[in-house]
Amino acid sequence: MTRERAVQAAAAALFNAVAERASRTPHEAATAAYYPGHPLGSVDAIEAAIIQRREQEAAESVDLVASAA
Repeated sequence: MTRERAVQAAAAALFNAVAERASRTPHEAATAAYYPGHPLGSVDAIEAAIIQRREQEAAESVDLVASAA
């Protein structure tokens, strides 16, 4: 496999992983992320952090679109 093909395959794998993660509900993502001893402590806390992060990312996207217009 050439270096270019390896980089393309890695990029495709990353894209697919990000798309899969984004398609999960906050609760599904939190459940998947939880492990005993997680710094946030519970699935509910992780879910709240995911919701907050997604809302922030959505607001930043709106800001980028508005500034481009």
